[in-house]
Amino acid sequence: MWKEKKPEYGNQIRVNRGMYYHHGIYESDDVVYQFASPEGAEISPETATVNTTTLEKFLNGGVLEVREYSDDELKTLRKPDEIIEYAKAHLGEMGYNLFTNNCEHFSNRCAFGESKSDQIDEFMSLLGGLFRGWLNERGKSSQGL
Repeated sequence: MWKEKKPEYGNQIRVNRGMYYHHGIYESDDVVYQFASPEGAEISPETATVNTTTLEKFLNGGVLEVREYSDDELKTLRKPDEIIEYAKAHLGEMGYNLFTNNCEHFSNRCAFGESKSDQIDEFMSLLGGLFRGWLNERGKSSQGL
């Protein structure tokens, strides 16, 4: 769950970019870890790296949301120092892939040691449902229904 509030050291944060949420790890107002292309560039697998930016630049006029954890998530959540240490250790890392290695995957690896993106999971589920519906309709039309 996400909530609009002031972040604390080691928090997972996100901002709505319209078609998607951009995720990062908050250290301070001056240091936010993100997996993104350099400032001003479109996100691209060729230019995206794990880097730091300021909170102001991360938000880019958007509204900050901070992740709040369920009891189950708290069991596997790393300590704030471990989250920041993981993020720092991966500065400069490349290999961005929208479906398997994006900013949300990075944020979750920092926080939990697990690469996961709810946005991609939801998108793939939606695509799967559309595809199943298309196959179902195609099957009906081929049977003359």
